[in-house]
Amino acid sequence: SDLITARLNDGFTVDDFKTVIDKKVAEWMDDPKMNKFLRPETLFGTKFESYLNSIDTVKPKKDFDILSTYETL
Repeated sequence: SDLITARLNDGFTVDDFKTVIDKKVAEWMDDPKMNKFLRPETLFGTKFESYLNSIDTVKPKKDFDILSTYETL
């Protein structure tokens, strides 16, 4: 893709692409208004660097809540 080539020519790495994909999937996947933007045209376009440097705003999901498990015993 021309967008990928352009970002590589800008000095970004394959790991940078993976980071942007991971961040935006975590942020947008469950958002019906935003998940349509999980595409190369959006992720690798002019906002690529801002996506790369954005702070993670998605809280990790709790896999196990030890306190609630303990309280039920």
